[in-house]
Amino acid sequence: MNVAQIFLLLQAQQMNAAWQTAQSEQGGSSAAEGIGNSSSLLFATLLQAALGGGTNASQAVAQVNGYPGVSVDQVKGESVGSLGNVIKLMAQKYEVDPSLIQQVVKAESGFNTKATSPAGAMGLMQLMPGTAASYGVQNAYDATQNLDGGTHFLKDLLDRFQGNVPLSLAAYNAGPGAVDKYQGVPPYKETQAYVQKIMAGMNQKDWEA
Repeated sequence: MNVAQIFLLLQAQQMNAAWQTAQSEQGGSSAAEGIGNSSSLLFATLLQAALGGGTNASQAVAQVNGYPGVSVDQVKGESVGSLGNVIKLMAQKYEVDPSLIQQVVKAESGFNTKATSPAGAMGLMQLMPGTAASYGVQNAYDATQNLDGGTHFLKDLLDRFQGNVPLSLAAYNAGPGAVDKYQGVPPYKETQAYVQKIMAGMNQKDWEA
């Protein structure tokens, strides 16, 4: 079972619990029956998607978030809410601060799943083709796959630099080799600004690499 399926199972469990609560509070009323019918149908849809059924996983997630029949990648404007759920899931999976992941996504792509840099970096966390392949990302424009690969990469950098967030961010931007070469954040304006921006976004303006 992959990450998206686990996420869908959690959503399904939450929907089922909400339906049962509403049904018990409203007794046998027609309103309770309506809630039960719609919620049980959505629960079944989510469960089917989680177990690999015919429903597309991203469509099911979008249904939970109020966009029936629309994939997460197609939702405009309010899609950040859906992405937030996936970010939290990845944060738990790799034990990375969710606010750090969120700030990296914001800095890299502005939460644009279709972002592509002139150098070829792709998706939310701007994965280069080689990095995407190394972390098993088959479609870098898929939000869940991109966040999984990008967060895994970030976790490996945090481990490599012993939890030092500025150095890990510098390595994410300029490459770990550059950090090793300069024994700190490289003296590149882009990298310096990148680290500063993310640390400020995490309310850590006074930081030391």
